[in-house]
Parts: sequence; C-alpha cells; structure tokens
Amino acid sequence: MQSTSDIIKYAIEHEVKAKVFYTEANELASKGESMMVFLELIEMEEAHARHLVDVFGDLLKADGVDGEAFLADLENNTHGVLGDNERKLLEDADMKPVLEFAMAMEEKARDAYKELATRMDDAKLRELCNDLAQEEQEHYELLAEARIGADSPMDDRPML
Repeated sequence: MQSTSDIIKYAIEHEVKAKVFYTEANELASKGESMMVFLELIEMEEAHARHLVDVFGDLLKADGVDGEAFLADLENNTHGVLGDNERKLLEDADMKPVLEFAMAMEEKARDAYKELATRMDDAKLRELCNDLAQEEQEHYELLAEARIGADSPMDDRPML
C-alpha cells in the first residue's frame, strides 16, 4: 500500500508529466479544438502541481520530502519526465492516439486524487482532493470532445 506522501508525489509527477505532454502535443496539433484544449490544459496542470506543493508541503516535509525541491527537480528535468512510449506516441503525430493517451492520464490522475481524499483526516484537504479529482474529470471530458472532433470532418466540427 502506498503512503500518503507517495500518492502526493505521484500526483505532482503526474501534473508535471501532463504539462510536458500537453506542451509537446500542442506543437503537433493543427489549429482548432485540440490546440485550444492543450493550451488550456497546460496552464491548469502547472497550477495543479504548484497548488499540491503549497497545500501538502508540510505533510511531505514530515515524511522527509522537500516538496519545493521535488517540484523544481521535475520541472528542471522535463526531458526525463516522458517515457519512451509517450515520446514515440508524440513522434508518430497521430492526434487520435495522443488524445486517447491524454484521456487515460486524466483518468489515472482523477483516481489518484480520489484515493488521496480517502486518506485525508482534515475535511478541507479531503475537499481539495475531491475538487482536484473533479477537475481531472473535466479535463478528461475536454479531451473526449476533442477526440470526437478529431474524428469529424473540419466542416462538421462544433465551434468553440
């Protein structure tokens, strides 16, 4: 069973990984729905990572983890954040699998936040985790809409 600190570190890692992935995916996206979704998600993921460190920094510190240094290390080593599979997916430049992978990332993040919420004794921290889980679900839904749009001819795509 993972410790609470391990789950928090996983969540921070996920947010940084998602930001890097969306930044690189955005470079592949043609103008339109996918590009707009990626731009929006880049900002949200960056804010989530910072917020996690701010809120859970003391809890991490109690387990011997410097949250600020952990986040800075991830952000300074963005090349190492994505694995070979993610890099290959992006190099292939097919937007449908990129969007599907992104959707799976958001589902994992949502589930991690839900798990973290069950471990929080403090009601405010539990609420924060549930709010983050809901935001990840909303990210999933944005990506799902972009995925549908990627299957539709340009003239049939809904306007943003």
